Amino acid sequence: MKNSEIKKHIEEGWIQTLFTMQVQGNDDKGVDRTLRKQIDDIFKLGKEIEARISKADLVEESKNWYSQYAEVEILLKDPDTIFDILLDYMISSIEIIAPKDLIIKSKTHQDRLNDLALKFRETEKAVLYLSARNKILERKLESTKKK
Repeated sequence: MKNSEIKKHIEEGWIQTLFTMQVQGNDDKGVDRTLRKQIDDIFKLGKEIEARISKADLVEESKNWYSQYAEVEILLKDPDTIFDILLDYMISSIEIIAPKDLIIKSKTHQDRLNDLALKFRETEKAVLYLSARNKILERKLESTKKK
């Protein structure tokens, strides 16, 4: 998209946003496919400016673990969509390029902060569950060694 078009959309109230995202997994082609699908899904929510995608890099050879990054620049019609993208795609970082001032209704802000708090609780619950499972498995392993 040309700079003049971007500027026109911003004047009409659109929000120019840059998202940085990352996908990891043990299959380089699967990582790439997943990242590209997420980018396509995000672009459906606004007006595409540009996507820059790295290649899938092997980050941990012993586990065959790959990581791939992308920067997605998009115009969005309302601030709510920024929060939706953040929560749905677990974005690494967000930069609001324009406008310089952004007004968010307190109800929107409140709802999105509650969504974020819920994500934190879900993550904490998963970590606690995995920690408990790990302790159980360690005890079972120790009791098997003693036999």
